[in-house]
Amino acid sequence: MDIKRDYVGYGQTPPKFKWPNGCKLALSLVFNYEEGSEHSFATDGMVESIGEFGPVDTRIRDVGMESVYEYGQRVGIWRILRLLEKYGVKATFYATARALEVNKEAARTIVKNGHEICDHGFSWTELFRMTEREERDEIRSSINLIEKITGKKPVGFYAREPSPNTVRLLKEFKNFIYDSDSYADDIPYYDRKTKMLIVPYTPDSNDFHFQNPMNRFSTSSEFFSYLKDSFDTLYDESGEASKMMSAAFHVRVTGRPGRLPALDEFLEYVTSKSDVWIATREEIARFWLSKFRPERH
Repeated sequence: MDIKRDYVGYGQTPPKFKWPNGCKLALSLVFNYEEGSEHSFATDGMVESIGEFGPVDTRIRDVGMESVYEYGQRVGIWRILRLLEKYGVKATFYATARALEVNKEAARTIVKNGHEICDHGFSWTELFRMTEREERDEIRSSINLIEKITGKKPVGFYAREPSPNTVRLLKEFKNFIYDSDSYADDIPYYDRKTKMLIVPYTPDSNDFHFQNPMNRFSTSSEFFSYLKDSFDTLYDESGEASKMMSAAFHVRVTGRPGRLPALDEFLEYVTSKSDVWIATREEIARFWLSKFRPERH
């Protein structure tokens, strides 16, 4: 099988540019809003394995794990939204259609507060397990439900578990202007085959690592330190060539009281920098589309 991958990217000559208002670093705050879409033996025959503790060891409903996810909808989402409002910053919510559907009040508030809804799929069914037709139908279903709930079709997509067909299929739907199923760069780039704009995401500056089975962060101070180190490195490098940072959170994870201080401290730190553009991924994508053409980058 001939699989062509790009190991070179921008190399030693990244594009020279400034973000809007002369900013040198763009910061994308992403909040994964998925609760109600997680695997459950009762809904899709799978036991959810990622959470505050290990899953049950038999194929039955894990009501303890279910309650962990319910916390994100009942409490975490509101704690996060209040903190974003405190600092006056806009974020992108990687929202599954199902999560929006089970808490329409929260969905309406996210939109009303000016945050972006990025299509995170209909539920947590992994796209790589599907046929091409099934995946196309799944994407269509998520678009339709998100539009029904929020009044707007999403312009971005993050599958969580994409297939080799995902980016190509997104091009069939005229609403998408970017995909984020890549961790391959520090700034946006165009997929060479489809010319879809890729706004890369992060697997490391991510509160995902508080959860079992990763267990890499144990305190909010550890997470804040990692976020700050990532920001400082990119901020310093941006003196030579502008960069982008993604910082990733989950409402059920950072929405816990013992972890919220990491986000609070991080927002206080980054908002003190006058040359940092805190933007939604849609804003970043539209800037890139207006500045660079696919054939050049």
